[in-house]
This record gives sequence, C-alpha cells and structure tokens, in this order.
Amino acid sequence: MGRYRVCKSFTVESGHMLSKHPGSCRYPHGHTRVVEVVLSAEELDSNDMVVDFKAIKLLCQEHIERYDHRMALNSNDPLLDAMQSVHPDSVLVFENQDPTTEVVAREIFDYVSNGLREGLDRDGYRIEPGRVLLERVRVTETPSSWAEYRV
Repeated sequence: MGRYRVCKSFTVESGHMLSKHPGSCRYPHGHTRVVEVVLSAEELDSNDMVVDFKAIKLLCQEHIERYDHRMALNSNDPLLDAMQSVHPDSVLVFENQDPTTEVVAREIFDYVSNGLREGLDRDGYRIEPGRVLLERVRVTETPSSWAEYRV
C-alpha cells in the first residue's frame, strides 16, 4: 500500500566546533542549515492532509530554532567553559559527542518522534498521537553536504 508524504523545512544559522576533528572543523565555524522534517501516513486526516504544515511548525519549530545563532560543542571540548563564560546563552552542549550534522539530525529526529507519539492539540491544530510517521530528518550543512537520520 502507498503512503502520503509531506516535508516541512526550517532554516537556521548555527555554529559548531568538532573537537575530535583533525582539520579546521575543530575551530568555531557556522553553517546556514536547512532542516527537513519528512512525515508520512497511509491515510489522510479529516482535512484530507497527512498533517497540516502549521501543526508541524507548532510541533518542532521552537526546538529547531534553539540552534539558530548558537554554538554547539561537545561537553568535553576544552573551550566549553570559556565559551559559556563569555556568552552563556549562546552555547548548546552535546554530552560526550561532537555536534556533527549526523548527531544534530538524530537529536532533532528524537525530539520530533517523541512529539508525534504524544500528539499535538494547540491553537486549533491537531496531530493525533501515533497516526503520523516521522520518516526522516535531513540537515543540510552546505549546498553540497547533508546528513539525515531515518527510520
């Protein structure tokens, strides 16, 4: 049986430092990241949709926007304390792992997946718990590079 599929994209300006990287990616740098959230369902809802795009936005935009104009670092990065002391609200810490694009894709996937299991009922928009499947989250790092996490 076929499935209907929709995608909602978000764009954030985010930085990271990859302390395990042997090259220049271990230094602070940033990307214009496009985050694609792809959802599917076997049947359309009562509005003839997989899910309303606004509902997807309500479910995950705030979480994804945490990355905007923030610097993501490994909790073991030697510069973490210095970065937090200068700009405490601008740092996102990843416990014991570098915030690679693959790790970011998985982190966002887990958040959205949990939200879909719980469902959404906000501002007149609804996602029934468990009705919609999160197929993948793709995070574009550069125009020629992306990583994704999928079921």
